[in-house]
Amino acid sequence: MEIYKYGPLVYNTPDSEEDTGNFYWSGSPPVGYDSHGMPVDDNGFQCLDMNNCPIHPNYPVPDESKEPNEFLGLDIPTLDTFSSWFEDTFIKANPRDLALFIIRWIDFQNESSAVKKALYNKCATMDIDDIIDNMWPSLKAD
Repeated sequence: MEIYKYGPLVYNTPDSEEDTGNFYWSGSPPVGYDSHGMPVDDNGFQCLDMNNCPIHPNYPVPDESKEPNEFLGLDIPTLDTFSSWFEDTFIKANPRDLALFIIRWIDFQNESSAVKKALYNKCATMDIDDIIDNMWPSLKAD
């Protein structure tokens, strides 16, 4: 059976012969990928819950789970918002990984969203480590 992945997730399903993944999906098993690289089942449905998983591109981050980001000048999801989901699913992610997932989530937002525009305007020529260091100075690597 093929192993399906999305970002840091390696899918285990009820049909999996091996238990080598880190993400247990109880729905219909993935059979392929959609145009965004997300695993889909045989009905074409994405195998990731957008309402509960913050790494889903359409995850609706509640306002109370956002905080002001001084560098971008806008509110963005908190590291804790993403961290709690990873902890609840027993997947290890360090703070810089969480920052990367937030940046990736921002990148998946609509072209007209203020936070995506701010990210692109301020960070277009930066590498990912510089972006993380500027958005989250407390995570700056020594």
